[in-house]
Amino acid sequence: MKTVTACTMDCGDACSLLVDTDKKTVRGNPKHPFTKGFCCKKGGRYFERLDSDERITEPLIRRGDGFAPASWDEALGLVTEKLDAARNAPESILHVHGHGYRGILGAASTNFFARLGSSTTYGCVCDDTGIEACLRDFGVLNHNDPEDILNSDRVVNWGRDMTRCSVHQLALLKRARKNGTEVLTISPGGDGTPEFSDVNVVIRPGTDRFLAAAVLKLFLEAGDLNPWVLTRTANWPALRGLVDGLKFRELCAACEVSATDAEMVYEWYADRGNVATVIGWGLQRHVFGGENVRFINAVAMISGNIGVRGGGSYFNISSARNFGSWAHLIEGGEEPGERRRLLLQDLGAELRRADPPVDFVWIDGHNVVNQVPDSLAVADALAAPFTVVVDGFMNDTAMRADVILPPALMFERRDVLGSFVHNYVNLCAPAVAPRGLARPDFDILADLGSRLREPVRLPDAEACLREGLKRSNVSLDELFENGFAKVNHPYVAFEDLVFGHLDGLYRFPEALHPEPERDPDYPLQLLTLVRGEFLHSQIPEKEQRGVPSVWISKANPAYGVLNLSADVYLATDLGVMQVRVQTLDDLHPRAVIMRRGGWMKYGHGANAIIRPMNTDMAFGTAYYSQKCRLENR
Repeated sequence: MKTVTACTMDCGDACSLLVDTDKKTVRGNPKHPFTKGFCCKKGGRYFERLDSDERITEPLIRRGDGFAPASWDEALGLVTEKLDAARNAPESILHVHGHGYRGILGAASTNFFARLGSSTTYGCVCDDTGIEACLRDFGVLNHNDPEDILNSDRVVNWGRDMTRCSVHQLALLKRARKNGTEVLTISPGGDGTPEFSDVNVVIRPGTDRFLAAAVLKLFLEAGDLNPWVLTRTANWPALRGLVDGLKFRELCAACEVSATDAEMVYEWYADRGNVATVIGWGLQRHVFGGENVRFINAVAMISGNIGVRGGGSYFNISSARNFGSWAHLIEGGEEPGERRRLLLQDLGAELRRADPPVDFVWIDGHNVVNQVPDSLAVADALAAPFTVVVDGFMNDTAMRADVILPPALMFERRDVLGSFVHNYVNLCAPAVAPRGLARPDFDILADLGSRLREPVRLPDAEACLREGLKRSNVSLDELFENGFAKVNHPYVAFEDLVFGHLDGLYRFPEALHPEPERDPDYPLQLLTLVRGEFLHSQIPEKEQRGVPSVWISKANPAYGVLNLSADVYLATDLGVMQVRVQTLDDLHPRAVIMRRGGWMKYGHGANAIIRPMNTDMAFGTAYYSQKCRLENR
């Protein structure tokens, strides 16, 4: 039997999928205009996750140092008792929700705990820094249709490794190259970008703003500026004054890109024809990550490549922009008001100093212990409150739970979701029954809410889906029939150079901050980059045996002094972990790459030695600003 469903994992491609439940195969839906009949390895192998021997398929309650199976009635009875007691001081309840599960119904826990007036988190471990940067520039989050890249004469890919994180964007880029489009990639290297690039420029990690400023400097010196573009900006004199005061050679030195390469990037933007700019999600995970994005957007704007076919700047759109809220359909509890907020990327310290203390924690869609910096501090802090974790695997977060509730996974539950890359909404239809005693998150919360002393009653799930779709003008019946629908948004974003600010004008950045000095004790930079085979920490335990690998260039100053036949350690100012060193020829000499998501329980969790640091915008997490060294001990 074949079912049209969709991927709900944290990926912008948001594929429409055909699932053959008899053969247990997954492939892209050939009728979907963006998915086009193929999907990534992560989606294609999803039955391995559904059928894994490691999967938790019944509720577990902590008994001493371990866990014992329980019925849903016993588990939810215990949770209800603890939650009822905590409601006397709603701020003593903390809800932690991630994007491990997305969709209209995926908002159930957020809406539920808002009704309880619980504490929540703020800050971001993903893309809010770049999003805020784009909002400051454009006034609204939008970009050209993904397929418009086929109309580009040239593409400047500023740091996105599409071989690991966006296979459909990569397919579009390959089609464009066959039609004559040229691609220049700017990145620290060590990624899959040479596969789809004509030219690669290696840059010092986190310094993209200086290269963009150098390109702006060359535009000013050439004097070849479009007056119409400048009239559509609110603060051109401020940017001009800033760039006038900068020196081209110093900007090149700051980003460790040669003057020749910087001039080449300028020429790619300045030559005839339209240039699309693709901005990677990694360059905003630095202390000045928002500034990086804003200066790149400024180059796209100054060069006349915003609001035109074949141009545009691609960072993100909101995966929820086509959906409305159904929270008002909930009965019981209080209307959401002001709530206490704890900083997500410093959650361990926040929990320790919370006053009043947190007594009850509910975590869903987020292996938070593993995914945020200073993971050991978070793990220790979760020992005090009663902690409920909704997860199907005994990962670093589940290990800290008092109760583990097994959710139905993708292909086992119904939802509707959007994309942060394209403009389609997809139906995620159940293809198989939930395994064991696993239940959809929505059903778990509906049951829990009805058990409370003062009930909080969720509406019918289908009513939530229909309410959530009203903004998009897409009917649920259409989704049931076709599996997907397109929501109409402009093919070219900001055509006629009308932007989302109240005055309709674009905003340039007005400051350029220097990069922090290198620490002589920790002269290297740790980049915990995305994996190709697994999504974040959704890694089978059998794949995490042995010592984790890091990659460096043979030009790295550590390479010549390390004894690679002896034990090697990755050290930061927060801790040390053993690693195995491998080499990559095209990597920046100060960069150390480690693939993200490994579990602490196996000695693979890099976040255990990454210090909490904020980015310059939207309280993002500056993972990639972590300094480190490699050593024998």
